[in-house]
Amino acid sequence: VLLALASAPGALALRSGAARLAAEANSSTARRAGHPHLEKFRMQCAKITECYCIRRTPCGWCGTVHRGMLGAEDGPIDAEHCLDWIGWPDDCPTLHCSEGEHSELYWRIQCWWLPALCFVQWVIVCIWREALKVKNLSGRQLESLAGEVGHMVSQNSMDPSQGPSDAAMSYCRQQLLDMFGRKRTFEAFSKGLQCPMEERLQEGAKRPYEMNLSELSARPGDCIDTSQVGPLRCRAMLQVVLQWRTALGASLPTATGLMLVSALYLAVLRTAARDMPKDDYLWLAGVTQDLSAVAGPLEKAVSMLLAFYALDRIGLYWKVLMEGFVIQGRTHDLGMIGGIIQKGTEDSWRRCYRLYRYATINFFFTYQQYTPGLSFVGLGPLVRCGLVEPEEATVLRSAHRGPQSIVEGWIANWIEESLDAEARQQAFQALRELRNACTVTQALVDQRAPLSFESLLYLVVYCLVAIIPFAPSNIDYSNRRAVMDGLHLATVLGDGIICAFYISLLHMLRHLQSPFDDIGAPHDALNPIAIINSSERKLRDYLSAPNPDEVLGTASRGRE
Repeated sequence: VLLALASAPGALALRSGAARLAAEANSSTARRAGHPHLEKFRMQCAKITECYCIRRTPCGWCGTVHRGMLGAEDGPIDAEHCLDWIGWPDDCPTLHCSEGEHSELYWRIQCWWLPALCFVQWVIVCIWREALKVKNLSGRQLESLAGEVGHMVSQNSMDPSQGPSDAAMSYCRQQLLDMFGRKRTFEAFSKGLQCPMEERLQEGAKRPYEMNLSELSARPGDCIDTSQVGPLRCRAMLQVVLQWRTALGASLPTATGLMLVSALYLAVLRTAARDMPKDDYLWLAGVTQDLSAVAGPLEKAVSMLLAFYALDRIGLYWKVLMEGFVIQGRTHDLGMIGGIIQKGTEDSWRRCYRLYRYATINFFFTYQQYTPGLSFVGLGPLVRCGLVEPEEATVLRSAHRGPQSIVEGWIANWIEESLDAEARQQAFQALRELRNACTVTQALVDQRAPLSFESLLYLVVYCLVAIIPFAPSNIDYSNRRAVMDGLHLATVLGDGIICAFYISLLHMLRHLQSPFDDIGAPHDALNPIAIINSSERKLRDYLSAPNPDEVLGTASRGRE
């Protein structure tokens, strides 16, 4: 609109008339005789006692006598010259005018309301996270509680109605109940598919192998519509990502604290642009611009390092996830091949039951040392739930490296004694692949980045998020009026979002380093008990189901 007005013929006439008036006012004749409007302007300028009060007036400021005078940018009208003449308000030493249209209190409120709001937000977030911490307990307390639950399992006292009812204890108890809640017996196994429901294993774990967003955001009985995009689904997603020990939720206290720092620094800049001498303010603005120059290349380095490392860690996480299915498949192969044994005698049933137990505890030992919720469980619970015999537990406790190597040897011995010909060869091949998959899983979990690289990554990220609040890049610091009058709300919000993003990535990378840490990162951790329970039920089907000859009978075989 202003450009259109400036290009109109009327605007040209107005500017030419103003130019003639200014020329007339600056002429020597006007100084002697006086222009009709000059006396009014002289009185207005004589009342000005601060430099920045010349804004929106035809006055200038003479620094020599420290008062306002009628004049233009090139000098005063009523005096021959002024050694320290300021004709433009933005050139004043300070941009403060106590005779403005708003009071000093109003400007202070306008300047400091955003830091006050950010402080309230930071306090609310900290209180909320502390409440979640008390409700869910910290990592060390969870480890202690997991140890207590492990002791309860050893003492065979896993009654869910006993003990403290807080969420942490219930979580640890439920994790172990999924594995040890039902006792395995040879009598129930030998009943085969005719085993009654009360003696069968539980259908599965309460928590899936991998927790995904749809399962977390769904309420019990809800049907997730993946095509739904709207406020309700966004709210459900936010409820998920802000839960305890998720990456974004864990970063919120730090991110809101950095937003507070950014808002405080911008308020200081606004105050400096208004009240500090121009030279001092320009020095402060230069320091901020230097920090912005540092933040740019540092952000590129951080983006490169994070992109490289995050892709590698996520790929490693998916490899660990898939290796679990490989272990599950090789375990199923053993059960399928072992199920060809004719189960007409008690000895054959006991052989099948032994393979079922060995395959299950081998699966369990693969993940036990990497899952904090299981690492506190000794051999006692395995004996009590029927997966290990007392005599076997004595041998397993004396292992040099770990009980899993002994179990693998027992499986190899079982194949040698129970199978023959092609079935033995295929079973040994499945056992070799199973042992390799277990080793690969453990090697992937133990894989870490070099110490120098990881420390460098954390250092540059922390340096970047520490510099971002002091280096806003979208502000023209040379324009003091724009700095002083701007609210800078978008700048503060952008700083908080960027800091939350980088800190969330660090939390996520820490979580991915321990893919089975069901205590430190319960939402991101894999739950191996889910696939162990699934494999155990399938092993029962393979090893306890009757063969076709037993089902069809001799007469049917004759007809065939």
